[in-house]
Amino acid sequence: MVISFHFGAAGHPVSWILYGVYGTAYGVALAAARTWHARMLEERQTKTPPGGQFVIAVNGDAVVRSDLLFEADYFRQHQEPDDCSWLCQVQGFPLAIPEQTKQVATEELRRHLIDIGFLIPRAEWELRYPEQADLARQFRALMQRDCSSPSNDRSSPT
Repeated sequence: MVISFHFGAAGHPVSWILYGVYGTAYGVALAAARTWHARMLEERQTKTPPGGQFVIAVNGDAVVRSDLLFEADYFRQHQEPDDCSWLCQVQGFPLAIPEQTKQVATEELRRHLIDIGFLIPRAEWELRYPEQADLARQFRALMQRDCSSPSNDRSSPT
């Protein structure tokens, strides 16, 4: 069965939130995405464009169709590594969505973002953006340290 999904990113497009599920009505999902994107462009308060809109129709583990509405020229100058795992966010959506479907949507979005040059290989990203890469390493080290800290052990009464 074909199911159409509409995702959006309000800001920097590394996390895309599921806005709606449209069943087989891909055209309705795409019209909604175009409306959201146009409204976000009209109402923006800064020079930074909105993150974008992504519509995908999935049938089992296959992509039927997908469209990305995105300001590629701007975001190509603000790239991210291609291994980010949090692209498609569906937490809190009131319908259960199969993991396979989430994976298909995430990989198709990742493919689009790589094709337009927003997501680049991590090694290339680290060379182009050494300060951001260093901050990311520091953050990961801090998070790993905090997660392994005895004070984080919830089974302890202290």
